[in-house]
Amino acid sequence: MYANKHYENDIKYSMQLNRFACRLLGIWPSIETESSNFENLRRILLILVCYFLLACELIPTILYVIIVEKRTRVKLKLISSVMFTTLAVLKYSSLVFTQSKVRNCLMRVRDDWQNVANAKARESMIDRARTARRLLLLCSLFMYTSGLYFRTVVPLSKGKSVNNRNITIRFLPCPSYFIFFDGQISPAYEIMFFIQFLSGFIKYTITVAICSLAALFAMHLCAQLEILMSLINDFINEPEEKNLAKRLAATVKYHTEMRNFFQLVQKTLEHTSLLEVMGCTMIVCLLGHDILTEWEDQNVIAMFSYLVLLTSIGFNIFIFCFIGEQLSEEGEKLSLTVCTLAWYRLPNAKARALILIIAMSNIPTKLKAGKFFDLSIKTFGDVVKTAVTYLNLIRKVME
Repeated sequence: MYANKHYENDIKYSMQLNRFACRLLGIWPSIETESSNFENLRRILLILVCYFLLACELIPTILYVIIVEKRTRVKLKLISSVMFTTLAVLKYSSLVFTQSKVRNCLMRVRDDWQNVANAKARESMIDRARTARRLLLLCSLFMYTSGLYFRTVVPLSKGKSVNNRNITIRFLPCPSYFIFFDGQISPAYEIMFFIQFLSGFIKYTITVAICSLAALFAMHLCAQLEILMSLINDFINEPEEKNLAKRLAATVKYHTEMRNFFQLVQKTLEHTSLLEVMGCTMIVCLLGHDILTEWEDQNVIAMFSYLVLLTSIGFNIFIFCFIGEQLSEEGEKLSLTVCTLAWYRLPNAKARALILIIAMSNIPTKLKAGKFFDLSIKTFGDVVKTAVTYLNLIRKVME
């Protein structure tokens, strides 16, 4: 191990976008120094504001579905919006209550950047950090593009309508029922439009923050697995017998720390990944039904908005499954590496020491969603099939 002279720039490069997204939500923990009272107060206020904005959208929409809307077909459309907001509240709460675990993960990432095995290991970590940044940017592009379109273009394109009572109706991004005031009168309408716009921005930022943290930690783990394989190969190919004990100790220490970090990442992401995959599966199903109904009604603008939302949410599920697949593949490569080692080159005592390394390497490195199922490309295929199955079931029921 040697000190990385460029670790500050490397840490900034790997965490910069994650930090920006999480700070918007008030959930980015301080990893360098203890937080000041002002910083803690700022985070608390941001968290309260986020909850307030989410509640300002969720509660009126639920009241509208229960009290005002009587058409089953329209209710079904609104349920997907209610589910997405509820899911955002749950995911945000999970992030708020796991800040200490996120902080521990970030501190471990920082320490790994400060002390890398060699220059080749640093290049491997940079390459994986670049992949994590690209995934974050793609997720942000899909979420914010679809969200802003749904929050602005769709309601404004509807213009105004006159109901049976000869009352002019102006459309909000999410239909709402307000008990204490009339949401159609200025400036109440403009204020609620702006609040719902901000609420949507918060929901999309929550999704981006979760995907960014998952990508950062999983890709960092992939880099650590690559470095571990390099250390094991260097240990086997060490020509000087006197250096074997030192290399073996360093390899075992690195392997143990990597496994501990993997367990910490698993505990940090297990609930949010479960909410993301299972919740988005149901939302994808409902959005598919909305697209088909808008197609039947020949409403091109609404159909396009639902299609964009469907694509963005489906891509979020794919990101989780993709990073899980990448981590699983690196774990399999490690297992293959240690099982095909030229152990016969080592003295007997050192060769016997490899038994525990081989046993540890054969433990699968698979991210699990809530300890129920693995995150993999196969899981993504199962999610798509499940969503299509439920979509067909809903259409049969609605007929």
